[in-house]
Amino acid sequence: MIYEQPIFRQMGDCSINVEFGDESSIPINFQILALDKAIKKNPIRGLIETNPQVRTLGIVFDQRITKVSFLIDYIQDLLVSETQVTSLPSRRLIIPALYDDPWSKDCAEAFGVQNNMEYIAQFNGITIKEVINRHTSSDYWVTGVGFVPGAFMSYAMEPDKRIGAPLYRTPRTWTHERLLNFGGLVSTIYPIRVPGGGQLFGRTPIDIFDPELKNPIFGDTPILSRAGDRHRYVSISREEYEDIRAAVKAGLYEYKVENGIFDCEAYCMWLSKIGQPTQKLDPNADQIWGKGNV
Repeated sequence: MIYEQPIFRQMGDCSINVEFGDESSIPINFQILALDKAIKKNPIRGLIETNPQVRTLGIVFDQRITKVSFLIDYIQDLLVSETQVTSLPSRRLIIPALYDDPWSKDCAEAFGVQNNMEYIAQFNGITIKEVINRHTSSDYWVTGVGFVPGAFMSYAMEPDKRIGAPLYRTPRTWTHERLLNFGGLVSTIYPIRVPGGGQLFGRTPIDIFDPELKNPIFGDTPILSRAGDRHRYVSISREEYEDIRAAVKAGLYEYKVENGIFDCEAYCMWLSKIGQPTQKLDPNADQIWGKGNV
């Protein structure tokens, strides 16, 4: 649920978390991003950075310059002026993906678990083809960026397209970079070769983390995704994958990004109109769903 008033939680000596609710909710994230936008528009002395996530906004500050009590008063004043979120800046990014790919299968074999795509299909009671159809038929709202450089958290914007799967019980010690995966209801991509426990089901040929800034889409930051982005996945063949990957390596690939303003109010009205189903429990938080890969 969305709290009537956000809860302020101190996270050490120089950071606080502003918590807006207790569920993974895109409408909650709208409020968080609106507050983050207001803070950036009206910064105060001592503010170091903000970190929006699905239901909280993390704020890091310099305790030599400002105090927690002053910071909370400042945020509460901003919240009064941001009573209703009608729209937010939002980019729509098209992400090509090779589904049921050999690299995901390689990871599963290396760590002695079932083919992750087969497991995701079985877990959700659908076919592999339907996993791909559902993942490519809804925009995914990026609620936050973090975990490792370039990684993001995103949720399907159409309730009837939402699928997920529990994390591995024992995380992998490595994962190929650019692999699509589910961690509970979160859809994300491993930007680099790292340990992880997400269920793997595809690979994108495009970079979502580029420390060399080879492509102009990255501007002055190596991280592609931003909170408030909408991702749309497109299924491609192995041949298309290789062609796009070659263009990316050469710095010639043209990322498909549409800049715009998203109508948050209309989206929330649509959710209400269709009678959004009760939020599916995150499989990682439910013991009944704890039958993931070993």
